Amino acid sequence: MHIQDGYLSTSVCLATGAISLGAVGYSLHRMKDSLGERTVPLTGMMGSLIFAGQMVNFPIGLPVSGHLMGGVLAAAILGPWAGCVAVTLVLVAQWALFSDGGLLALGANVLHMAVIGSIGGYAVMTTVRKLLGGGYRGTVAGSVVAAWLAVLAASAVFCLEFRLSYSAADFDFGNIFTLMVTLHALIGVGEAIITGFVVSVIYQQRADLIDAAQTSRNSAAASVSRVVATGLVCALAVAAFAAPFASGLPDGLDSVADRFRIAAADQSVSGLFTDYDTIPMAGWQSLSVSVAGIGGSLAVFAAALLIGRAIPMNSPTIAAEASGE
Repeated sequence: MHIQDGYLSTSVCLATGAISLGAVGYSLHRMKDSLGERTVPLTGMMGSLIFAGQMVNFPIGLPVSGHLMGGVLAAAILGPWAGCVAVTLVLVAQWALFSDGGLLALGANVLHMAVIGSIGGYAVMTTVRKLLGGGYRGTVAGSVVAAWLAVLAASAVFCLEFRLSYSAADFDFGNIFTLMVTLHALIGVGEAIITGFVVSVIYQQRADLIDAAQTSRNSAAASVSRVVATGLVCALAVAAFAAPFASGLPDGLDSVADRFRIAAADQSVSGLFTDYDTIPMAGWQSLSVSVAGIGGSLAVFAAALLIGRAIPMNSPTIAAEASGE
C-alpha cells in the first residue's frame, strides 16, 4: 500500500511526516539500549527480506493484489524499535531507488507500515501471546492476529487521512472507506499467513531470537551469523526468482483509486530509476526486476550496517558484549 504523491494533501503529508519522524527518531534512541552483536545484522537481514517480500504481489481472488507489509514480522524478530527502523529503511530505499511511493507521502507510508505495523503490531502480538500463555502457539497466533489487524488499521488510517485531505463534496468517503477496508481485510489474510509461517519456522529453529525480541534482551550468547546469512540468501532468492513473477493486478489502494477516479500527481521528485526498470531494454523486464530486487535488498542491508555504526551504545555491558569482551 505505497501512497504516491497527490493522494493526500500537503498538510496531511506534513503532519504524518512529523509523526513518523518522531516515531523513527524515538525508535533509534531506544535501539541504543539493546544495541549489540545481534541487533544490527538482524535489522539489515530483516529489512532485506521485507524489501524482497514487498516486491511479490499476490492475488486475493479478486482483480486486486496485495503484498507483504512486514511490520509485524520485523517486530517479532527484532522487537518494535528495530522493526520500525528496518521497515523505514525499506520504504526509503523503495522511493530513493525505484520511485515506489512519493517523497511527500513518505511520512504517511512510514506511519502505516513501520509505525503502525511494527510498534502497533508488536503491542497486539505481545498481548495475544500473553493471553495464550506464550510459547510456540502464543507466538504464532499473536503474529497472525497482529499482522491481519496491522493491514486493516493501516487502510483505515489512510481513509482518515484521505478524508482530511478533501472536502465532503469531493468524494463518496463512506464507500471509499468500505471498499478500502474490505479489500485490505482480504489482503491482510495473505499478510497473516506469510507472517505466521515465517515466525513459525524461525521459532522452531531459533526460539531464542524471538524470545529476546519479546523481552528486549540482546541475544549475545548465541551467534546469529548463520541466521543472517540464511535470511539474506532467502531475500536475494525471492528478489531474483519470485519478484519477476509477481501478480500484475493493481493493489488495494490503486484499485480504490481507479474505482473512484482518484488521481495521483506525477512524481515530483523521482528516485534513481522509474519503477523497477533497471535495464532500459525491451524484453528484459524479468531480469530488470531481479536486478532491482537484488540491488535494493543489498542496499537496505548496507544502510542498516551504516546506521548501526552511527548509533552510540548506551550500556557499557552491551558495548562489551558487542565487542566480544
